[in-house]
Amino acid sequence: MSFERSTVAAWQLVRLRGVAVIVIALAGCAVGPDYRGPAPSPLPAQYQALDAGMSADPASDRWWELLADPVLSAFVADALADNPDLAAAEARVRESRALARAAGAGFLPSLNSSGRISRDKLSLNGENLALIPITPPVTAFTDYRIGLDAAWEIDLAGHTHRQVEAAVARFGSRAETRNDARVVVAAEVASAYVDYRVAAARLDVARRTLATLEESARLVGLQQQAGLASESDLKAADAERLSSAGLPATLEASRLAAELRLAALTGQATTTLAPRLEAGSAIPGVPAKAPVGLPAELLRRRPDIRGAERELAAATADVGSAIAAQFPRLSLVGDAGFDSVRSGDLTSAASRFWNVGPQLTVPLFAGGRLHRQTEAAKAGQEAALAVYRGTVLRAMSEAETAVVRFAASRRDAAGLDSAAGQLAGRAALERRRYDAGDISMLEVLLAERASNHAADQRAESAGRLALDFVALQKALGGGWQTAEAR
Repeated sequence: MSFERSTVAAWQLVRLRGVAVIVIALAGCAVGPDYRGPAPSPLPAQYQALDAGMSADPASDRWWELLADPVLSAFVADALADNPDLAAAEARVRESRALARAAGAGFLPSLNSSGRISRDKLSLNGENLALIPITPPVTAFTDYRIGLDAAWEIDLAGHTHRQVEAAVARFGSRAETRNDARVVVAAEVASAYVDYRVAAARLDVARRTLATLEESARLVGLQQQAGLASESDLKAADAERLSSAGLPATLEASRLAAELRLAALTGQATTTLAPRLEAGSAIPGVPAKAPVGLPAELLRRRPDIRGAERELAAATADVGSAIAAQFPRLSLVGDAGFDSVRSGDLTSAASRFWNVGPQLTVPLFAGGRLHRQTEAAKAGQEAALAVYRGTVLRAMSEAETAVVRFAASRRDAAGLDSAAGQLAGRAALERRRYDAGDISMLEVLLAERASNHAADQRAESAGRLALDFVALQKALGGGWQTAEAR
């Protein structure tokens, strides 16, 4: 009998292995659509508003270095390393990576161990004892049980395969969300830094202008006392002084607000930032030739486009997963261990038990739930495709708009810079004429007021040009490429 039992057990093992080989061969046939990627978007060959100050050379990844301001570059590096929003985005990437790896564990068998001690009381009238001619039967006892149970689902229709595809694609989408956050943070740091420099430059001009107006009002007052100016002239001079008296405080508040933004973006205290900001002075100047690349490069450079493409891939895998849920699911299951009503006999040979075999689950009726889930997944795929197309169109619009504004700002800045230089020269000439006794101090102050006004406009224009350069680089998707490989 021992030989016969061994022969039967061996034959059963051979049959189970044969079944396993067959189902493994069938596995890997994933139902549902395979992801092929969206159709190429029709993009123009180059940006329409390119001028002499821009080139079609590949856009720079570390674009802030083109502004040639070491202080700004250091702030951007600090923010990319220690910004709280980036830290949260990075944590979400790690979370998504872990979920993708967890989904991949579905390809492997599971093994669990268990142990149990229970006090049982059987019914004399129940199906277990009512028909057994034992008098008197034992109805109360303690049961001891330890064992292992295992299960391995054979991915016949590719249900697990599609789930892993979706999880990996969503991990890629989270990574692109992190990358997009890096683009935004770098641009916000540069914008805050430019705002600080513009406010500081305009504050210096406003203080000079206020000093000039105060001196003009004082001189008009002396002329009025001497009968050389009317009371109306004095009131006009005093009103002009008063109208400009509050501007320095407003600009000081703007400078402080920009400093606080920098502190929040870089995760540093304002007491730490102040000495570093004092190390620089000028508004960052844009490069003579700003590389903007080609529109087709947006598909590769912009993280939001890349993330939308990954979401489309995930939605496509969701369709396959929903379809696979309508197919039969096959698993190899088994358990083994020891079971006894006497603790001393628990590990004896007579207490052993085991069973192993295939388990097939066939969905027959679910009230239309599985079909509706497939419909929902297909609708989600269509929505993801529409989002992708919209993201590409929006990115192209943003890039074209940024190119137009940057070109216009450069022309405006060039004109104001020339005008400010001429008026500054005129003010210096008037000062020399006053020193020679040819004109009055009021005429000198009038020329200096005009020069200060032009200098204020030039500072605003230079800041607008720098901000438009930052907006252009953000629209081109630069800045995330410096992220460390994770």
